[in-house]
Amino acid sequence: MKPLSFVCAIAVMICCWITLPSQHPPPAAAALSGYGTVAKAGSTSCAIDPNFVPVHHTASRHLEFLLDKLAPAAGTNSEKFSIEMMRDRRGVRAINAMTCSDSHLIWISVTAWEQLATYEPALALLLAHELAHSDHRPLHDLKKDDMISAERQLMNSLSNRQLVEIAADQRAADIMTRAGYSPQQISRASWHILYRDVEGTLASGSESHPTGRDRANLLSFYLGRKYLNATIAR
Repeated sequence: MKPLSFVCAIAVMICCWITLPSQHPPPAAAALSGYGTVAKAGSTSCAIDPNFVPVHHTASRHLEFLLDKLAPAAGTNSEKFSIEMMRDRRGVRAINAMTCSDSHLIWISVTAWEQLATYEPALALLLAHELAHSDHRPLHDLKKDDMISAERQLMNSLSNRQLVEIAADQRAADIMTRAGYSPQQISRASWHILYRDVEGTLASGSESHPTGRDRANLLSFYLGRKYLNATIAR
């Protein structure tokens, strides 16, 4: 991995990333949000969202371990990527991840690791989605697939900016299946990440991201028709 630009955390914190992740989903966590890309700051660079600030955290070691597992399945080398942790300076505790494909730098919120560290498929999906942003299918190819009517209706309702997230979700699913995760694990992980609170409210949509329900459903449709020849969407 590229060395992080931060000084190592104190030794007493080192044990935080060693816990073996479980394959079972934890209860739906509070204040979850979507995940996506970082807006470019210039023609050859991009920058972290100004609401977030990089922080020292040993969780990056755990994420680097997962990246070593996922990168070969994505056809790339984990050495090309760097992972940095971030916190929301506004005090919002939310699962979030961002990437800058130009520099192969991935930011993960500390809350994402805190909420998902014991649920490996979800943490892996978050990371695989960011990997996928540097190498996903062209948008015009997405609608050429043999979809059922419900899936096609959802796909046709999205803007091109929103379709970028769907393309990355599908690519992330392909990466994860090659890394040994099952379609069912990936679908459950997607639904869990996109829940916003314990009452089961799904992430709302935006100009750049579909709603959590549409996004999780489209990924479940994709997994069902490509890997299971069935529909596993809710």
